[in-house]
Amino acid sequence: MNIFLQRRAEIALRSLDKIEQNRIIRSLSNIEAIDRVNLIQDPNIRKLATGFSGKKLYSYKGSPKLRLILSFEEDVCTVEDIIDHDRLGRLIAQRGQ
Repeated sequence: MNIFLQRRAEIALRSLDKIEQNRIIRSLSNIEAIDRVNLIQDPNIRKLATGFSGKKLYSYKGSPKLRLILSFEEDVCTVEDIIDHDRLGRLIAQRGQ
């Protein structure tokens, strides 16, 4: 699978410390090595409720603290953003209210 990083994901990756960067890079390598059908079955991935957006988004556990926000189109995985696990939880909770 091909990986494409959106600009905001690249900026987030560069702003991380070396340990977190290495964890995210390792996660991206894992995603790249798996085909899409098997990736959806990976226990580290969760589908996100996107509301009105037509884009299907997924959260992938990149590290204990960070989540990769992903979208898929054919054989391309786009990393939309890299965010803190707690922030993702707050965003989902706000969306549900």
